[in-house]
Amino acid sequence: MAKLIFRYTDEELIEEIREAKSVELDVPDDMNIHEFKLVCIRLAASMGYGEKSITKGFGDLIYGEEDRHNLKDLLDELGIKKGNKEPNN
Repeated sequence: MAKLIFRYTDEELIEEIREAKSVELDVPDDMNIHEFKLVCIRLAASMGYGEKSITKGFGDLIYGEEDRHNLKDLLDELGIKKGNKEPNN
């Protein structure tokens, strides 16, 4: 396993920014960019971003050999339904 860690260290900047100050992820050592993108999408959904915002920010959510049915499964897993602005808890 690997750890991806992002952390602001500038105390003045920490007071001013309106975003995550620290993020730590445990990921497989051999994670590819597509898997990383999926982690980012799940993180965005867990923070309450809606389907449209996620698609706008990350572009096409389908990659590699996936098809639209797999994308629907992912969105269902995240609790994102068409017209739903919040994930189901």
